[in-house]
Formats: sequence, structure tokens, C-alpha cells
Amino acid sequence: MPRRQMLLAALCGLIGGAGGAWTIVSLAGPAGRNQAADSIAAVEPADGSGAFVDLATVGPTVTVSIGRSGRYAVTVGATIAYGSSDDGVLSQGGAMSFEATGANQIPPSLDRAARSFLSLSGIDVPFSVTQPFASTTVLADLRPGRTTFTAKYRAEGGSPVPVFFSDRTILVTPLA
Repeated sequence: MPRRQMLLAALCGLIGGAGGAWTIVSLAGPAGRNQAADSIAAVEPADGSGAFVDLATVGPTVTVSIGRSGRYAVTVGATIAYGSSDDGVLSQGGAMSFEATGANQIPPSLDRAARSFLSLSGIDVPFSVTQPFASTTVLADLRPGRTTFTAKYRAEGGSPVPVFFSDRTILVTPLA
């Protein structure tokens, strides 16, 4: 059975000098079934509406034919960058989720999102965060048929400094 291993990185505990945490996730699909993936390398800001939206360059997007098992793993990932203004307060972040359209309708949600958020105060100089992040969601009971998965983005915190997403990827893997 073909296996794909992904290294998912999440920078955690920026306060107190804590390091990063790394997890290896192995995704395996039935023999002969291909994984579908797409990526975009542009750096683009998300709007501050609090809703999941498209960036100027939509996606990435993947269309797959859902099989009889109806079980798929959807992984979204990107590099996120955000920071404080000169007021000494950082309370900002962002999230990347996905929307499914076609045979299956699934709205973007924080429950199915990669998310980064940091809240600090009393900072003497402007502060910034740049980190890779990813999240995998297992979906079950999907209806057979063509389904398109599109990455969606959300800025959080209301800071006047934009939230940027780059190296955006989406991976859809069939499960047994």
C-alpha cells in the first residue's frame, strides 16, 4: 500500500522560550487510489471581516471523485505571518479551512481549520509571527460524486496589521 508521510509543524509557546512541536502523520490510501493535491506560492493578505473568505488568488483547489467508502482526509496548510502595530499590543492571528462543493456541501469552519493566534501586551517594540501550520480533518459519510475542495482564509484579532498566507496547500486523501 502506498504511504505518504507528512511533517506537520506547529510553533507553540512563543512566550516563555518554549520551542516548537513536530508531529509525523502518516496518511495511507488504498492501493491504486491517488491523492489529489494543489498548492499556491503567492503571499496574500486576508481581510479582517472575521469570516472565511477567498484571497485574491483563490484556492488552492482540488476536485476529486468521492468513492464508495465516503471517507477522506483533507489537509490544509500554509505559512502565516502577522504582527503588532506600534501600540505595544499583539492580539492577532488567522485560520485556514476548506469548503467543499459539488456532490458534497461543507462550509469552512474553525472546527476544520489550521489556526494560529497570539495575544500579548506590554511589548516595547513591534512584534511579528511567521510560522508554518497545518491541520488534517477526516471526513466520513461523503456522498459519491465529484467534489471540489477549496481553501478559505480568515483573519482574527482586529489589528490594523494584515495577516498574510503563503505556501498554501490542500491535500485530499481517500481512506478505506
